[in-house]
Amino acid sequence: MDNEKILEKVEKYVKKSCLNDSTGHDWYHIERVKNISLIINEEEKKDVFIIKMIATLHDLYDHKFYNGDIYLAIKNLFKELDIIKYLSNEEIENIAMSCKNIGFTENKKEKKTLSIEGKIVQDADKIDALGAIGVARAFATGSKLNNLLYDPTSNNSKTTINHFYDKLLKLKDSMNTKCGKRIAEERHNYIERYLRDFFDEWNGYK
Repeated sequence: MDNEKILEKVEKYVKKSCLNDSTGHDWYHIERVKNISLIINEEEKKDVFIIKMIATLHDLYDHKFYNGDIYLAIKNLFKELDIIKYLSNEEIENIAMSCKNIGFTENKKEKKTLSIEGKIVQDADKIDALGAIGVARAFATGSKLNNLLYDPTSNNSKTTINHFYDKLLKLKDSMNTKCGKRIAEERHNYIERYLRDFFDEWNGYK
């Protein structure tokens, strides 16, 4: 089985699993991450097949909604789809470990070292958490997690607006690639403008 057939099989499975996801981690997010990864890779020139595999699988077992071992889950999926025999041990390790450690929280907590392909997809995933779509995804996920929109009485409350400061505004400075940094800069600026407008409207200035 060639790489394109493997990708088709994986994409079909993932699309069926997350097409109707309402948290912003749906199939369209995965497609955007894959496309952004390929844009970044125009400069990095790394393994396109591995990048596409990581991008396609990176949110299938999202740590916010999955409590198991992501590394083992990916390997077991390869067995279930009967594609593991067509992948080298190096490819399996790269894909599975990247999916396990690509998330902002996991990577920050354990300081895991990602492959360059993993870093490219990680940048793309962070970029999709910024800009106009990033704002929409933040509120979608916040709703799923039962977070309040905003609580002006507490700086430490678990609200979606607090999430902007806890995570989103920090993404720009954590990019791995030069291309990722350039794209993130523009989208970061959008987040800052959005927050200014949000607080203006919240406080009745507009």
